Amino acid sequence: MKLKQTLQLSFFILPIPVAVLLFIFREQIISIAEMFPKCMFYELTGYYCPACGNTRSVLALLNGDILTALHYNITPIFLSLVILCFYIENAFSLFGKKIIIFPRSDNLLYFLTGSFIFYYILRNFIPFLTL
Repeated sequence: MKLKQTLQLSFFILPIPVAVLLFIFREQIISIAEMFPKCMFYELTGYYCPACGNTRSVLALLNGDILTALHYNITPIFLSLVILCFYIENAFSLFGKKIIIFPRSDNLLYFLTGSFIFYYILRNFIPFLTL
């Protein structure tokens, strides 16, 4: 088997046991995450930093509560969807079909970066965007 195919197969198979382990040990992960320190930026300024809510969002996702995860911070859900798109693309290429689900363009990158910056600022002033 060629090196490229071996790597593709590894990237195809590896996420499955990782996801199973995350599911099995989610209670332990949640208990460890509760020991994380509070955000120093929020403590000092009273404003959310871009990372505020990421841990709570991931914990909500581990409990299967997508709506609550969205309220805490949209970044983990967005990144999960992007990773899923790349995973599906890799799976198809492994079986000989080249598909592109997530477009690659500078304009999209600029738009997403601007949108996230706008969201990170706006959520400090619109309570609906955070819990």
